[in-house]
Amino acid sequence: MSTVRFAFRRFWQSETGPRTVHFWAPTLKWGLVVAGLSDARRPVEKVSGAQNLSLLATAAIWTRWSFVITPKNNLLAAVNAFLAMTAGFHLLRIADFRIRSGDTMGEMCKYIVNGTADKTITKTN
Repeated sequence: MSTVRFAFRRFWQSETGPRTVHFWAPTLKWGLVVAGLSDARRPVEKVSGAQNLSLLATAAIWTRWSFVITPKNNLLAAVNAFLAMTAGFHLLRIADFRIRSGDTMGEMCKYIVNGTADKTITKTN
C-alpha cells in the first residue's frame, strides 16, 4: 500500500477524522477566525467589544477543553487559539482607540462591555 493511501486511510479512520463531529465542528469554526481577520480592515468604532470579549472567553475555555476531552482534538485547540488571538487583537484595538480618545480605564471597560460611546447619555422620562 502506498504511503499516501496509508496516510489517507489513517486520517479517514481516525477518532477525530472527517467522519466525526470532532473534525467538522472545528473546520467550520475557522469561518469565525476568517471573519475576525476581515474585521481588521473595519474602522475600530464598528467593531463590537462585547462580541470579541465573548469570543475571547469561549475560545480560551475551548482551547483548554480540547486537551481534556477524549480524544484530544488538536484541530479544535488550533482554531480556538487563533480565535482567541483574533478577538484579543480586536479588544486591544478598541482599548487603544478609547484610551487615545481620552477615556479613562473604567470608561474604556464600560465601552467594551456595553458598547456605548456617548458619555452624555441621561435618563429621560
